[in-house]
Amino acid sequence: MSGRLPGLDLLRERRLELGLPAEPPRPPEPRRLLLIGSAIGVAIVLASVAAAALLKLQGRLLEQELARLAPGRDQVERLEAELSAGQATLERNSKGNAELVSALVAVRSGSALLSDLAGRTPAGLQLVSLQVGQDDLQLKGQSADPGAFERINALVLSLKASPLLDPAAVTLNRAIRQKNASGKGPESRLVEFELTAAFRAPAASSAQLKLLQELGAAGMARRLELLQQEGLLR
Repeated sequence: MSGRLPGLDLLRERRLELGLPAEPPRPPEPRRLLLIGSAIGVAIVLASVAAAALLKLQGRLLEQELARLAPGRDQVERLEAELSAGQATLERNSKGNAELVSALVAVRSGSALLSDLAGRTPAGLQLVSLQVGQDDLQLKGQSADPGAFERINALVLSLKASPLLDPAAVTLNRAIRQKNASGKGPESRLVEFELTAAFRAPAASSAQLKLLQELGAAGMARRLELLQQEGLLR
């Protein structure tokens, strides 16, 4: 009789009830488990090495492709820079041409304005100074009594009817009768005046052409026609 007691198997009866073998299955051998685990570990390492090698190869191929495309990229950047510079130059030229055209056909300067003022200045009234700004003008003049103030008022009303000026911006700033230095009576005294006015907004080229023709500014009218023919004005 052996002194070793058999092991207590608490699941034996349960296995028998389920129709399973009375003896429990033998656990796998440790050596076999070690071999399986080693194989799985080696496979994972090999897969990682292969993935790293593939990524490295893809990186080299990408670098080669970038190096191949570098000249084309530089050319595109150079063309974009040239295009940007060309557009900037075109915008400057277009702006300059527009300003030049506006200056060439502006009725606020030159013979058109002088013709209009000459036709609206009453007899007995003299204009002694004309200053033309960007959007306005300043007139200085004088007239002798009798009737000096009446002629000045007539000039103001006439300028309000001018097609070149804004009627709401024609203003008489001052009108002063000078002291009589000759002693020949009030008829010889001069009334000096100053007035300001603003120009109307630029009209369409067709309306400007008609206005220039009406004012007798033949040179400016011809200039406007040439600009229209070149397509610089509509």
